[in-house]
Amino acid sequence: MGMVVVVKAIVFDVDGVLIDSTEIIAEAYEGTAKKLGLRIPSTFEVAGLMGRPLSEIVEILWPRSNAELYMEEYRRLFMDESLVIPAIEGAVGAVRKIREYGFRVGILSGKIAFFIRKHLEEAGFNMNWFEAVVSFETTKKHKPDPEPLLFAINKLGVKPEEAIYVGDAISDYECARDAKVEYFAVLTGSLRRKDLEKLGVRNVVQSVVELPACMLTRGQT
Repeated sequence: MGMVVVVKAIVFDVDGVLIDSTEIIAEAYEGTAKKLGLRIPSTFEVAGLMGRPLSEIVEILWPRSNAELYMEEYRRLFMDESLVIPAIEGAVGAVRKIREYGFRVGILSGKIAFFIRKHLEEAGFNMNWFEAVVSFETTKKHKPDPEPLLFAINKLGVKPEEAIYVGDAISDYECARDAKVEYFAVLTGSLRRKDLEKLGVRNVVQSVVELPACMLTRGQT
């Protein structure tokens, strides 16, 4: 019988996991494409790319487009400073509870640090809860590369096998897999249960609200 590994830290993705932004993001991609006369991507295409940096997504979806122009228009729609995105229902309480259970908590997102802080604080999260915040600016490589997740884990002072990454996208899964970190997928973001089954993801929860109960048996007693 193998040794039971104690989980000490949980790293969360932001969009679709802690804040309810998936639909807003998809609409921003579609609205920008329409405005610039570009091909409208399918929901599945967008879902498959969520979590990657915006510049990389533009290059994949519209390789011959003016990426700078696209990103400027997209930011007007999604990164409008007046836009307030609500928390996933129950997510604030779930993160608070996970911290109360003694887990160290971090954030990993492809967004820039300003919007991570803005969106989370406006949704009701206390940024002091997160001992590691990894944004687009933090590392040279981005999801699905494992570098940003390993950076977050190192900052939390734990080993990869002592951490869990919670995400909602294919890039999140690939990032966790290559970092050799256990992955939990939520169904509040861009992927459906059937998509996750195809990827072979074992840990699937409806939302982060279910995580505290899952973690009770996994952490230190």
